[in-house]
Amino acid sequence: MYIHNSRFNSSHFIVNTDSHTYYRSNNRLNFSERINLLCKKIFQSSLNPFFSYINRDQFQSQWREIFWGRKEIATNRPGSGLPLPSSSQTLCFVPPSYKLSFQDKTSLSISSSHISLLMEKSLYFKSLWSGNFQETLQDPLDLTQKEFTYLLNCLVDASFKVPVEDLPSFIQLADYYQLAEVVKNLEERLLDAYKSEEGELFNSTEDSLVKLKEVLNFAHQYHLDALKNYLEFTVVSNLLNQAPDLTEFEKILNHFLNEIEELNFSKNAHLTDAHLLALKNCENLKVLNLQACHNLTDAGLAHLTPLAALKHLDLSGCELTDDGLVHLTPLAALQHLDLSHCRNFTDAGLAHLKLLVALQHLNLSHCGKLTDAGLAHLKLLVALQHLDLSHCRNFTDAGLAHLKLLVALQHLNLSYCGNLTDAGLAHLTPLMALQHLDLNGCHNLTDAGLTHLTSLVVLQYLNLSWNYNFTDAGLAHLTPLMALQHLNLSYCGNFTDAGLAHLTSLAALKHLDLIGCELTDDGLAHLKLLVALQHLNLSYCGKLTDDGLAHLKLLVALQHLDLSGCDKLTGAGLAHLKFLVALQHLNLSHCGKLTDDGLVNLTPLAALRHLDLSHCGKLTGAGLAHLKFLVALQHLNLSHCGKLTDAGLVNLSPLMALQHLDLSHCGNLTDAGLVNLSPLMALQHLDLSHCGNLTDDGLVNLKFLVALQHLDLSHCGNLTDDGLAHLSPLIALQHLDRSKYNNLTDGSGLAHLTSLVDLQHLDLS
Repeated sequence: MYIHNSRFNSSHFIVNTDSHTYYRSNNRLNFSERINLLCKKIFQSSLNPFFSYINRDQFQSQWREIFWGRKEIATNRPGSGLPLPSSSQTLCFVPPSYKLSFQDKTSLSISSSHISLLMEKSLYFKSLWSGNFQETLQDPLDLTQKEFTYLLNCLVDASFKVPVEDLPSFIQLADYYQLAEVVKNLEERLLDAYKSEEGELFNSTEDSLVKLKEVLNFAHQYHLDALKNYLEFTVVSNLLNQAPDLTEFEKILNHFLNEIEELNFSKNAHLTDAHLLALKNCENLKVLNLQACHNLTDAGLAHLTPLAALKHLDLSGCELTDDGLVHLTPLAALQHLDLSHCRNFTDAGLAHLKLLVALQHLNLSHCGKLTDAGLAHLKLLVALQHLDLSHCRNFTDAGLAHLKLLVALQHLNLSYCGNLTDAGLAHLTPLMALQHLDLNGCHNLTDAGLTHLTSLVVLQYLNLSWNYNFTDAGLAHLTPLMALQHLNLSYCGNFTDAGLAHLTSLAALKHLDLIGCELTDDGLAHLKLLVALQHLNLSYCGKLTDDGLAHLKLLVALQHLDLSGCDKLTGAGLAHLKFLVALQHLNLSHCGKLTDDGLVNLTPLAALRHLDLSHCGKLTGAGLAHLKFLVALQHLNLSHCGKLTDAGLVNLSPLMALQHLDLSHCGNLTDAGLVNLSPLMALQHLDLSHCGNLTDDGLVNLKFLVALQHLDLSHCGNLTDDGLAHLSPLIALQHLDRSKYNNLTDGSGLAHLTSLVDLQHLDLS
């Protein structure tokens, strides 16, 4: 590619990237030309900030036409697909236009706005056009005008289409020219292409394995981490998991011994100790998932000792004992270890972990035999940042004393450690780095225990749910926790409206759960100052009325509001929600007093994506008429709305973005109603269970729902085998429930389902 300035070269250089050199022009300027050039440079420099400020490419071009005496060449030709982005300010002078010459002997004029964009996004081009370019040691790639135009299109338009077969070559080009954003965008498209062909693109034949290795090496070479992780953790791992015997397993693995960094054998019931022996030469293996591999024994873990690079090991749910954990001692690089649900090892087993000083993440949840003595072995693991001890019911306050040296801890889960008391929380005060603390279900804690949390000033997440002893006085101890963003007080039944007053200082709070609390309308008045709230769960706060919702109308950042089970609410209360225009998720299920008229108050909520009206038994089709304006809706639950009829479903037809629709237990629906669902082409999940009036003829209306992945027709007693014929076009279907039919034969209807090649779950019970 040959590049020169089509108007003016600030340093009077001509740059040829193919020659790897710079050379100065031999055509010397006379005195008058140099004076003229200097004046133009000064004038242009004074205009550049003005151009950048007004940010209008066309106006810049007109000024430059007047000044330079020639019309600027437009880069946008019909079909070029190159929109003009706004000019970016750069540290160096940006000429008005460049003319690029390519190795295919073509040329292209490019506007200053595109020059600025390339210089902003690529150090390569910034160096090239600033006059300080130093060619890298890499061999230059051939670049044609078409290739350059494709790269520029990809940079200015993230949705620009590149043929799948060309993606690897353009990733190479983008990487060479240091266009990191383009590389990432093209990687995502290549990944999507491989995912769409999952199960078909690669198999265990020799040719396919060679091709897979080439793609994996390509991902390694260009640091395409998302693609690499998918190929290793999904594609290669699936091939190994499907190997019928150890010989085939070893044959596949031998192709990737030097490259493979991640393997996933989760829930592989056939994996044995012998398979782990085959991994001994995977010297670069960093991530290994052996979750719930029940055939592994303690002896099998001995085969992992050569894996010196291993950083992440998941042994959750394995039948291991203390003798097995001794084999982990040599794995000095381990940073993440998951031993959750390993119910057979004891405190003695934890002694084998004390040398793993690089550990940052340790999960011991549901390890029921552990006691305080076991925690003593953790005190040397001073790099620990994440520790999960949930559901370890033998721990007491004395055990927590062993954690006070773990000052790097950021995440600590003690949920359902039922023997802990207030005295135990005193041992947490030195853990000043804690950001996440879960005390859910620690039912012996009282207000006094919360005093020990006041020093944890960087705490962002605190779960105190299902603790019955907390009162208003306890909530007062939370006021110093100004960094709190997530607070869960669900089912803490002893605090009152007055207690919520202590939360008003938590200005950073984004997520508040108050499920099942004994609050009244007066309590909600204390929430109106929490203007950062994005998620508020008030479900089953049964004392709330319409008046209480008036206090929420200032919470304009709310995206998620759950009022399910607040059975005193009526349509008048919903009127207070119309100001919450950022709402994306609204749950009104089991609000039995809601009527059709009340739903009119939802029409301003144009951002709403998820709406749950299940068990609102007074709603009819007339109410659904108010939903047709919510065109962003993706999830709608009308289950157990028994008064809905076929005529009401016509109001769902405009909801073209709908992906999930639940009409279960709507007993008045018939075949005629399903006609109104045919426009909902984006539907992926449809529940028609317990709609007893549906017949085979109604299912013909589903054949247009080609994106459907989950269909529930259980307890639809009038359906027969003939109805299944109408499902054959639904080739994306993965889950089909046709249980509890009364009119099925011995299975002859299954012949109609042979086209459903993606079907993973079929319930015929």
